[in-house]
Amino acid sequence: MDRVTQLQHTGFDTDIRPNLQALQALIARKNIDALVCMSPENFTYLAGAYITTLKTIRPRHAFAILTRRGCARAIVCGIEEDLVRVESWMADVLPYTEFRDDPITCLADTLQEMGLGSASIGFDMEYVPAAAFARLTALLPEAQFIDTTEAVAAVRAIKSATEVAWLEKTTRETHRAIVEALAESRLGDTDQLIANRIIKRMFDQGASGVQHFHLASGPRTPQIHNAPSPDATRVSEILRLDVGGTYGAYASDVARTYSTGEPRPMHREVYRALCEVQALTIASIRPGVTAGELFETCRAAFADRGLPCTLPHVGHSFGIEAHESPMIRPGEDTVLVPGMVINIEPLTRDEDGNLYHTEDLVVVTEGGTRLLTHGLAPRDIPVLGQALTLA
Repeated sequence: MDRVTQLQHTGFDTDIRPNLQALQALIARKNIDALVCMSPENFTYLAGAYITTLKTIRPRHAFAILTRRGCARAIVCGIEEDLVRVESWMADVLPYTEFRDDPITCLADTLQEMGLGSASIGFDMEYVPAAAFARLTALLPEAQFIDTTEAVAAVRAIKSATEVAWLEKTTRETHRAIVEALAESRLGDTDQLIANRIIKRMFDQGASGVQHFHLASGPRTPQIHNAPSPDATRVSEILRLDVGGTYGAYASDVARTYSTGEPRPMHREVYRALCEVQALTIASIRPGVTAGELFETCRAAFADRGLPCTLPHVGHSFGIEAHESPMIRPGEDTVLVPGMVINIEPLTRDEDGNLYHTEDLVVVTEGGTRLLTHGLAPRDIPVLGQALTLA
């Protein structure tokens, strides 16, 4: 069963369509003749095709081209041609042969053929390797290349109704997998066993892969991006997890904190305060607020409770890319608008150094936000083996 059939079978919409109106407005605003996307995220968005090897085999470049006049063409490695022809809305797909053809030369030849050899071209300058860009400019000495990496990311930040529905489904399935797996788990289970239960449920519910998986208990909780340990969980410890499955081009990202059993009073207090901070931050989201202002709201809520704001950000836009712009960080002046999908993920530490983390996905609406998980974490710290009710 191919990926398209698999995702359709599990209820996941595989139809990726870019906001062409917004992309054409970008072309006009930047006063360029064409847009070329080659980063894994920007290519996927513009071409509407998800090539996994763009991330894992970097020299196997792909390019999606959109001109001011609306002409569109994709250049891809021949190995990926069939997939792109099935998934992409672009009818014009040009394959090249790996090892025989240089993809940068193919791009230059194609731009010349399209009458863009001396044009002004928007390009993913933040992604293209320096050596590849040097070859491109040598082949097209009269062309002007303008960095549009972040400009395209800004278009991606405002999701279509289809994207929101897809992200809601991926997030809810991952949230359910976490809650059900931890309800089945018991004190003494290893971190790896608990992780395996979550992963199995994610795949049973439609995931096509794992984007990230970090789970730790006890003294390992401060290691933010850790792998599950073979060590057994011990009583009265904190267990923290941050999980993301992949569902075609999109993914999920949910974090929760549990007690292994018999939580200490300090654990209960710090956990409850963290949940309060997250809820207050989410309640502050509305159109017109900047991402930087939202960060300051969260930081002030931590300070009011005498807790540290652990990370330099407390959330991020989410979509084809795990950390999209805007980041919820100090000084970020991007204004939140309806259609943005944002993870709010405050972290904090207790006096023993244990790390607490909760993360939920929301969509910005005209009136504020709508939660895309099954619900925020319970205010009382849950324990391994506890069954939680999902909305």
